[in-house]
Amino acid sequence: MAKLNPYLNFNGRCTEAMNFYKGIFGGDLQLMLAGDPPAKDQMPPEMHNQVMHSHLKSNFIEIMGSDMAPTKPVEGNTVYLALICENEDELNDYYNKLSEGGTVEQPLTKAFFGWFGSLEDKFGKHWMLQG
Repeated sequence: MAKLNPYLNFNGRCTEAMNFYKGIFGGDLQLMLAGDPPAKDQMPPEMHNQVMHSHLKSNFIEIMGSDMAPTKPVEGNTVYLALICENEDELNDYYNKLSEGGTVEQPLTKAFFGWFGSLEDKFGKHWMLQG
């Protein structure tokens, strides 16, 4: 069965971003740098501290990321990471943590379908939370 996971590019801030998300969501974080074997000998030394691949996996979330992209990253607002929360406390906790250092787009608001809010985190990634 196919599975869809977000794969995010951070243009040099992947380690910081993935540790930020790990601090919020918990789980196991794996980081592979361009300077780690077996890639080290095929990468220029100035790229050795760049994250080639990262993977954060907890009981309920899986995010992958990298500093390396085939084209220059351009942040936009066409994709949101949707986080569906189990209750209002969880929703408030994640919303507050993800918006730290970022920009609130829509404050948490009670809507006809439940609580909803959206934000851009400090890494330029857009989130919408519902509970």
